[in-house]
Amino acid sequence: MDSDTKYYAIKEVSEITGVNSVTLRAWQRRYGLLNPMRTDKGHRLYTEQDINKIKEIVEWLDKGVAIGKVKPMLGKLSPLVDEDNQNESQKAIGNVLSSLAKLDSFALDKQLIQLMKEYPAKVLESKIIAAVINEISQPDNPLLDMQMVVWRSVFQERCLSLIAASRKRNKKPCLLVSFDEEPNSRFWLKAVELSELGYSVMMLPRLKGKLASLAPLLNSWVDKKLFIDGDNKLPLDIPGQLEHLMASTGCELVTIGSINTIHPELLEWQHESA
Repeated sequence: MDSDTKYYAIKEVSEITGVNSVTLRAWQRRYGLLNPMRTDKGHRLYTEQDINKIKEIVEWLDKGVAIGKVKPMLGKLSPLVDEDNQNESQKAIGNVLSSLAKLDSFALDKQLIQLMKEYPAKVLESKIIAAVINEISQPDNPLLDMQMVVWRSVFQERCLSLIAASRKRNKKPCLLVSFDEEPNSRFWLKAVELSELGYSVMMLPRLKGKLASLAPLLNSWVDKKLFIDGDNKLPLDIPGQLEHLMASTGCELVTIGSINTIHPELLEWQHESA
């Protein structure tokens, strides 16, 4: 082992790249995309070169290249997204839709387990989940309501399972809230993404009540981070309560979704708190 080379443990790499350790292991074992060094005890050690490769893999996934097709693309300057790549992504979407058509929650869960191993949260949301939600949300879908219930149930359960498992190792607390009546898939994936970045996430979907009651909790943390996800207009009294909460705790605010457009003052507060 080169004493001049800096090495990173798998947890550190997950925090730097946003790719969880399960996915990093899958990329190594199943696809041969990574080859980290090992300690005498078998723990993986990654170099800066490995980290750059992981970031490149994520870029290719963002561009639509299927995970099984990434290896020969590494080191190239621009994507060559051929029909096979498109077909592979469409196949994954088709498999999920097939399970939903049968209302088969067990098959759907198996597919989500595999997809969540292979794709980082952001890529999964933009390349797979968005297409699935769009398809089942068509107004002429006679099973729309039932399929949406099955999807939400299985997807949320799978996300919560990953988040709960990460709490054993993650020490940095953060708060993720939504005031929407029914938080969308992005809310749960954001929680998974934050977990991948080393946060122990406390989730408060469909939040109601006085925000001042959260001040003691936030003030008990050294690093105070509040994430708000939403696509709908906030209740009238919430912006004022939120401003007071930030003033009393000094927490850092991060907002996600259409609320940034609906409430531009949130972006202002976000920049001030950063």
